[in-house]
Amino acid sequence: QMQFIAYEEKREDARGCNFYCPLVHFLDLWKISDQFSYDLKPIEASKVVFVTYASSNHFSEARKGIKSMRTVFENKIVFYNLGLWDTQVEELSKVCNLEVRKFEFERFPDFVSELSGYNFKPIIMAEVFREFEHFWIIDTSVRFFDVDPYLYEFYANITLGEIETMAMRHPATHSIFATTHSKMYNYLPMNFSLAKSLEMLEANTIFIARSNFSREAVKWNALCALTSDCMAPAEAYVSCSFDKDRNGKYANCHRYDQSSINIIVSSLLERDGWKRRDRVKDDSMANFNSVIRRDNDEMPLSTPCK
Repeated sequence: QMQFIAYEEKREDARGCNFYCPLVHFLDLWKISDQFSYDLKPIEASKVVFVTYASSNHFSEARKGIKSMRTVFENKIVFYNLGLWDTQVEELSKVCNLEVRKFEFERFPDFVSELSGYNFKPIIMAEVFREFEHFWIIDTSVRFFDVDPYLYEFYANITLGEIETMAMRHPATHSIFATTHSKMYNYLPMNFSLAKSLEMLEANTIFIARSNFSREAVKWNALCALTSDCMAPAEAYVSCSFDKDRNGKYANCHRYDQSSINIIVSSLLERDGWKRRDRVKDDSMANFNSVIRRDNDEMPLSTPCK
């Protein structure tokens, strides 16, 4: 089944274009094709993995993010090298319980190497999904604080089924419709009235617990990332032109992986009958992390194991 199905209130609303069938090779490799099934397991906070990524021009921001994590966690960090200098990789080797992985751009279509299209993010998400039961996918701008008790309540509510197993909570202050290029809907259709009514959630901070729901979301997101016209249409660009209506009018811009994962997760929630509650304020991540852009640190990393 290589067509994404859009749902609204448990009913099928539309079907997208077929994704290229040979891409199922990647789905099988990452164990996210439909032949795989996952039961949600209880979350052990100490075993949750933090996954982040950066190229050389975002390394100063990444420093601050790693220091933020190491202030409150000893958990494993997986850092994807998107084009770091050798000296930056060496600096990362001084951080306790941090693994550097070089993103293998050569394994994928050429357009994936264009970082401005963000195709790499869903691919990273898919690669780590086959390894870890519970993990965060976070940009270099994410900062953690005051995790007790809010973070542990958040984990508990996912285990209890109160929160979806692919969770985003930071609001983007505009609708999904306002910042999604029309060509994405060819592959990931969505009723425009629904897209206008749902606030987009930022994709800089995503918690994923392995389950059948999250497997499907990761699968469709990866297929979109491996399809040039889906994730990053040639005419798309990130700069927006908003007017007073930030929900019902298209702002002539595109949010790439953020648009795709919002469409996918929203449709799966509609299919499964989740109530359209205020998911932004539902156990909000704002209680224990924040997003601070251009928050750089020039002091080298040095957090050796005790």
